Amino acid sequence: MIQLERVTVIYNRGTLDEKVALKNVDLLVEEGQFVVIVGANGAGKSTLMKVVVGEVKPTFGVCRIMGQVLREEKIFKCGSIVCQDPNLGIFPNLSIEENLMLARKKGFRGLSFGRVDPRAIELLRSCELGLEENLKKKASKLSGGQKQALAMVMAVSSNPKLLLLDEHTASLDPKSTEKIMELTDRINKTLGTTILMITHDMNIAEQYGDTVIVMEDGKIIARIDKSKQKVQASQLKSMIKSKLTATT
Repeated sequence: MIQLERVTVIYNRGTLDEKVALKNVDLLVEEGQFVVIVGANGAGKSTLMKVVVGEVKPTFGVCRIMGQVLREEKIFKCGSIVCQDPNLGIFPNLSIEENLMLARKKGFRGLSFGRVDPRAIELLRSCELGLEENLKKKASKLSGGQKQALAMVMAVSSNPKLLLLDEHTASLDPKSTEKIMELTDRINKTLGTTILMITHDMNIAEQYGDTVIVMEDGKIIARIDKSKQKVQASQLKSMIKSKLTATT
């Protein structure tokens, strides 16, 4: 699904401000996987995501999506993106219902809004945030957690093969974070959507995903496959910390 081969990204190359953000990164995310990339600020997570999205072109190396070299428009044909700010993933002046209709149609195409996919309503209901009971409510009136839940459901309404999550719980309170992560896991397991997620929160990395990728200083320093290595959630945080400590 996603393959990075020896990807290096150098910002401001050849200047006094030159910065190597990624260093010979190899990454493989297979179809149906839920991969969590964890690391401190400045580890290279965001740059890696920008490469996958097509926002940043590798200085060296190549990024492939579904076997094809990534071009800027490619990711939007096969994937959806949810960012840290929930307002970026919704239409605030429209109702919940209208947002879902537009998401299914991938935006303002045609004259009618169409209808809401019953699966979207079921996903909203599973969040237990009351969204399915207030479909006529304007999105601007929702809480941060409710907005992000709506953005998540909108992102998968067009049945993307890939869902990219860029610190999508970073601005939420603990309760909302738990609800959104449960929704994220449900999307992967029930819809079979491949998920690549970045976070700085090791507690999230402990509990969710099939595979955890640990980044530091622009490099992948560890790949922990939870099922193959039979890692318990209680063990994972210490494993991540040991990998980080070993490189310092």
